[in-house]
Amino acid sequence: MRQITEQQILAFAPNPAAAANGRKLSQKGSFVKRERSADDTFYSGECMGSGKSNYTTTADFLIPASPVFRCSCPSRQFPCKHSLALLFEIMAQKNFTVCEIPEDIVKKREKKQARETRKAKRQEREPNP
Repeated sequence: MRQITEQQILAFAPNPAAAANGRKLSQKGSFVKRERSADDTFYSGECMGSGKSNYTTTADFLIPASPVFRCSCPSRQFPCKHSLALLFEIMAQKNFTVCEIPEDIVKKREKKQARETRKAKRQEREPNP
């Protein structure tokens, strides 16, 4: 399972309040479902929220130094408190069931890789000043 420190979570947080709220969600047991991929690059959680349905939040660590966070909540903060709470769940080494990486995440990864490949090829063709 991935190792995450509190310092890393605080560095990802948009502000200290978001990190504190994420910690509270984790501490009070707001997650009803936690999953991770077998290769440890993808984490997902279903978190109880203030709405009638739970929020689904994910953390994609394909590039460990710059994970991609997604959440179904309406928050404008990025990452939101639910994403940060998922990181606190990982840090606490809570139980995550192993899952397949969802097809939409696989497709988003492929698109990102294709963009990076095209960008690298353009940079190779450009003359160096």
